[in-house]
Amino acid sequence: MLPRVPAQVRGSTLLELMVGLVILMILGTIAAPSIGALTRNQHLRGAADDLVFAVDLARSHAMANRRAYGIVFDQPKPSGAFSFRVFQGMDATCGSVLAGTQIREVDYGPGNAKKDAVIAIVDVAPKELKSGVAFACFKADGRMIRGDNGRAFSPPLGTKLGAGDLVVQIQRLEGGNWLGTPLQVQIGYNGSARVVYGRPIDSLQGSGAGGL
Repeated sequence: MLPRVPAQVRGSTLLELMVGLVILMILGTIAAPSIGALTRNQHLRGAADDLVFAVDLARSHAMANRRAYGIVFDQPKPSGAFSFRVFQGMDATCGSVLAGTQIREVDYGPGNAKKDAVIAIVDVAPKELKSGVAFACFKADGRMIRGDNGRAFSPPLGTKLGAGDLVVQIQRLEGGNWLGTPLQVQIGYNGSARVVYGRPIDSLQGSGAGGL
């Protein structure tokens, strides 16, 4: 005669397995948006860090090589693609940058080579950057100025804030819709850069703090 199996070690019934599966599906559905948002935020931060790295690269090379280096944004305007290039100038003047050598390119625009999600520019400050003529030029002393005229970038209109800083606000763009929370990259007159979350762009540009 076979021994009886105690009730506490019996196997799960089909109903119990189905209930467990339904619970797992519900939990997965709840977690999916959070995972998606986290991925978007990490991708956006990675794009911002690319610009910070480019600033550090341009500034350190300018100081080491005693040449001017520049960062040129391809579409520095609202809804413009977040793409830029780093140039090594032919000499220590900002006027030699655009005729110099391209040493780095970053592209998060539509159809980018890495097939990354599209990152676009929400806004830039100061407004003169939108002209497409002004660009960030890093001098041998570490300062960041306008490459087109050799002057510091202007402060926001109607304020007493100091001149010099440049701010680019970026966000993920998909199907014509903005996704996630935008962030800002602030490049200071002193040539340093940092990533900032949730600050009004005009309060950063012209603060004189730069990446400090």
